[in-house]
Amino acid sequence: MRIRAVFLDMDGTLLNTEDAISHKMRQVIEELKRAGIYVFLATGRHLDITLPHHRSLGLKTPMICLNGAAVYDWFSLDPLQMKYMHSPWELHEAVVRSGARNIMVHAEEGLYCLEQDEIVQAWVNEGGKYPVYTGPLHTVKPEKILKYSVRSTDFITLPKKLYSRTAELIRWQDGFELVRKEISKWSAMEYLLYQYGISKQEAIAFGDGPNDIDMLRRAGTGVAMGNAIPELKKAADFVTGTNAEDGAADFLMRHVLQAGTVEAQ
Repeated sequence: MRIRAVFLDMDGTLLNTEDAISHKMRQVIEELKRAGIYVFLATGRHLDITLPHHRSLGLKTPMICLNGAAVYDWFSLDPLQMKYMHSPWELHEAVVRSGARNIMVHAEEGLYCLEQDEIVQAWVNEGGKYPVYTGPLHTVKPEKILKYSVRSTDFITLPKKLYSRTAELIRWQDGFELVRKEISKWSAMEYLLYQYGISKQEAIAFGDGPNDIDMLRRAGTGVAMGNAIPELKKAADFVTGTNAEDGAADFLMRHVLQAGTVEAQ
């Protein structure tokens, strides 16, 4: 099947171990654009730290942010789709009282966080925008929440009854994330494929983390990075090299730009 759209996760996929886009990856993306293939970024990042990389690549495609909870226009930065969480106070209370090292609440108006730790500071340095609120979160609850990011040195969880009907929980080694039920990178990807008149068989997706599983399973072709978690490698059609080895760029060059089609294993 001829590929018409490429969806790239950012951290651990598009970005190398130095949090940068390699020269080779940039060259491949330029060749994809010249070949008339759409390139989309699909990330767990919020807009402020997605946009600089998107602009540096000269992309003119919408950005999938916050694990699919938000999709933004590339030019106006207007939201094309926003999927807010239906989070009752009991869920919010459980999250903020979970004993996590830090809690980040991504809301429509910006970021709320318990403290401006090294992760949040890196986001500030990269995106140039400070949190709208820093401090205790048990008395603060934004109305339009898109995602919770919970970071902890210890394994913590929430009673399933608090979130199972309204939210998706994504487990990471250092915590978990919550987004609205049935929202994922795939749901945003499906929305954009429909808007562009592209079938899922004509789309290829790359990723490395637990928030990429649904996207790689349901895209026409799913490619896991060599540095991906084992669950993602099992869900993918192919496994390529690591992000330090330009694995995504190599796969795109061989199977999309040179061969023109990708045949599933």
